[in-house]
Amino acid sequence: MREGNRSNTLLNHVMDNSQDLICTIDSEGRFIQVSQACSQILGYSRQELEGKHSKNFIHPEFRAKTLEASHAISAGNAERSFENCYLNKNGQQVPIRWSVVWSEEDKCFLCIGKDLCASKAALTETHKREEFERILAMHGVDMVALLDEEGNYLHVVGPVIQNLGYEPDQLIGKNVFPLIHPEDAGRAQATLAQVKTSNEPLKLADFRFKTSDGQWCWVETTVSNQLENPAIQAIFVSSQNITQRKRDELNLEESEQRFRSLFENNPDLMVYQNEAGYILDANAAFLAFMNKKKEEVTGKLIFDFLPPDIAPIFRQNLQETFSGKKVNFQVNANFLEQGSKVLQVIKVPLIANNKVIAVHVVIKDITAASLAQRTVENQAKKLNTIFESITEAFFTLDKNWNFTYINQEFYKVLFKAGENFTGRNIWDVFPEEVNKIFYQQYHQAANTGKAVHFEAYLTKLEKWLEVKAFPSEEGLSVYFSDITEQVNNKKELEKLSLVARKTTNSVIITDAEGLTEWVNEGFTNLTGYTLSEMAGKKPGEILQGPETNSETVKRVSKKLKEQIPFSDEIINYKKSGEKFWFYKEITPVFNKAGDLSKFIAIQKDITERKKVEQELKKLSFVASKTINGVFITNAQGQTEWINEGFTRITGYTLDDVSGKRPTTLLEGPETDPAELERIRTKFQEGVAFNSQIIIHHKSGEPLWVSMDFSPVHNEQGIITQYIAIFKNITFRKEAEANLQRMAKDLYARNRDMQQFTYIISHNFRSPVANALGLISMLESVSKDSANFDQALTYLKNSIVRLDEILKDINSILSIRDKIHVLEKESIKLVDVIEQTIYDFQATLDYCQGEVSLHIEEELQVQANRAYMYSIFNNLLSNAIKYRSPERPLQITIQAHTNAAGTKTISFSDNGLGFDMKKAKDNVFKLYKRFHATKEGKGIGLFLVKMHIEAMGGQIQVNSQVNSGTSFTIILK
Repeated sequence: MREGNRSNTLLNHVMDNSQDLICTIDSEGRFIQVSQACSQILGYSRQELEGKHSKNFIHPEFRAKTLEASHAISAGNAERSFENCYLNKNGQQVPIRWSVVWSEEDKCFLCIGKDLCASKAALTETHKREEFERILAMHGVDMVALLDEEGNYLHVVGPVIQNLGYEPDQLIGKNVFPLIHPEDAGRAQATLAQVKTSNEPLKLADFRFKTSDGQWCWVETTVSNQLENPAIQAIFVSSQNITQRKRDELNLEESEQRFRSLFENNPDLMVYQNEAGYILDANAAFLAFMNKKKEEVTGKLIFDFLPPDIAPIFRQNLQETFSGKKVNFQVNANFLEQGSKVLQVIKVPLIANNKVIAVHVVIKDITAASLAQRTVENQAKKLNTIFESITEAFFTLDKNWNFTYINQEFYKVLFKAGENFTGRNIWDVFPEEVNKIFYQQYHQAANTGKAVHFEAYLTKLEKWLEVKAFPSEEGLSVYFSDITEQVNNKKELEKLSLVARKTTNSVIITDAEGLTEWVNEGFTNLTGYTLSEMAGKKPGEILQGPETNSETVKRVSKKLKEQIPFSDEIINYKKSGEKFWFYKEITPVFNKAGDLSKFIAIQKDITERKKVEQELKKLSFVASKTINGVFITNAQGQTEWINEGFTRITGYTLDDVSGKRPTTLLEGPETDPAELERIRTKFQEGVAFNSQIIIHHKSGEPLWVSMDFSPVHNEQGIITQYIAIFKNITFRKEAEANLQRMAKDLYARNRDMQQFTYIISHNFRSPVANALGLISMLESVSKDSANFDQALTYLKNSIVRLDEILKDINSILSIRDKIHVLEKESIKLVDVIEQTIYDFQATLDYCQGEVSLHIEEELQVQANRAYMYSIFNNLLSNAIKYRSPERPLQITIQAHTNAAGTKTISFSDNGLGFDMKKAKDNVFKLYKRFHATKEGKGIGLFLVKMHIEAMGGQIQVNSQVNSGTSFTIILK
């Protein structure tokens, strides 16, 4: 029993931790059990695969092959492995090599699948490296680089890099031309441009290259176009540092002895050759290696001492060296006595007087070093292949917490364009994590020697990671993956679940066929139906009733079939049978394959809103058809709606006033500011009120309107709107104004009639009484007597006085009769006044009077010319009559027009003046006089006032005794 448990435990451990996909499949092709690696290789969890048919996850092109292989294996075919291709959860192809065993007893297949993605990627990478090494073998010397078309470094290798003071990473991404001496940059750019259009390598000889400390070294370069080579896809540059050669050319004679000593004592094999290949000299090491004496090799071809298969290589490189190039190459040679050797050969041209006179050949035996390097490279390649094949992000740390290895997935997960962290301390890279969960977990693994598995939030990069850390003697091996999306989705689902459960709105979820899967409490509270009553049923079959609109039902069905989000309103019925209106928003939900999986409907009861809408429709109909103006504002007084009556009365449309305060648009010059302020105050008080005010039509025309304002309150008693109904009362106001004018006119007429009555009864009584008395006297007096003549004279004077009074009354009545039918014309004011002055010029000259006239030449008034002449005639006459004897008469006449077009005329003199307090309101009354010492009838100013009022004007007077009098005439 213990053995069985142990086997099960071991099997479960393998199923949970194996990097390969382990599964059992029944005879019909369904997954029975699947290992944990399915989530890493295919992206599916165990639950998503177990019980499902395997063919649903196999690439269509491999299904027939897989079926054929399974039949052969179950039939006992010895071939139990094959390759096919699966589709992962994201639809990407995953090649897998299967090892399959058929269990006759259990009637199932036991399968182990290995993900070939990493292997294929490794093969591709190997191919690229082999191609690069091939190009390197063809062109490589001291420094090899790959450039893009703009001259930016993509890859750099070679010993010269360190000699120049650079690390390869310092050059990657930089442009080569700023590192070339300005005098040589032009040649370099021309060479790069030329090589892009050529398939042949080009040489760029003797140019200066900047070292890391700002010095210049001499370099020569071969440039090859490998842009079309799919394994390289770059400009291949092989460079050689020739600084030393340049210096040697200058110091050749000086250093010859030192070089001779170095030549003779150098442990490497060294010879001098001429252009034909003959050995001019050979050092002791060469002679010892070849087991020859100097005289046996001097004057002989070096090729005679080399294995035949490498002689052509030496010959070819000799010719290249005599072209002025330094040559560096490796060869594998099999000598009879020394055996197989790996030789590093360097050929350096010796130049004198700008001519290659010989070649210095250095041959190093690097057999042991080459073997060791090859072993290290092979091990590194294997290890790198293993690490890079790990599908998770992976890194290793040493005991000092320094990164010792980082795979590419590490950078993909954490740093999209990251730098190289190898060799750096992890807590220097992530200092904010010190003493937090990553720090604690890693230290726990290191201290206890036990693996840890945890999820944590990486603050620096704002990501959630799932981490597995395994301790070892060397340090820690850490695997991690980005689970930010899963964590966020989980949190979002938790929030949405909480909202769905707690919202007062109704929420219902159905499957793709429309059958109910879940309802929330809001649904039950609203409809009375529970989940058990709704589950597996279509909501419409339960909720719809007699008054449910069939057209709405058809529209909803159509939208559901179209599988697009939509909203609608429908009549439904509660469990109690009560009818109510539903507003619902329905959203389709699709799985990752793009297939419809569910519908989510969020619904709310809008019955009250529908009732209000019906009422509003009725009210809107009434408001739109009434002849009165109606407008609705929000609580801040901004217009939301107007009816046709508003537009008819004011000329403004809804577009004109929407969002604006009506008073702002409607107020104008004649609007009463006090009434506007009263309206604002009432608005703030939130009470109903009426206002009668002058507004202005869109055209500018003033209108009298009567407005009734009513506030609208919500359920909490807060004002949400104002409704105003108004009507045009201009006609009524004009009628009222006419009535007021008529009343005022009647009052004035009545007052004047009373005055006339007084005048007639007073002024007529005296001359009539005198005339009657004189007539009686004449009847009793002899015609020849002196008394008769005297009485007759008196009688004549009385009759003349009566005639004058009758003329005055006739003039007054004539003016009054013409008040409403007076003909007015546009006349130049200056012309009338100058005519009047001209008629009085003789009298003015006699009394030394002067008239100052300050009126614009073109100023015109709408008036009756005869009346205007009479007005100024009377004013001039009075000014002359009542002048002061103490000073010459001065008369000033001025006139101006204001913005409204009203004409104001000022007539002033420096005469005797009169006491305004005593005169009071008698100044313009008939037969009122204020200077007893001056002759006059007291009718002049009365006529002036009547003339002015007959033309619709006004007159005002101001006077001071012995200072003068001023009259102000206002004409519209």
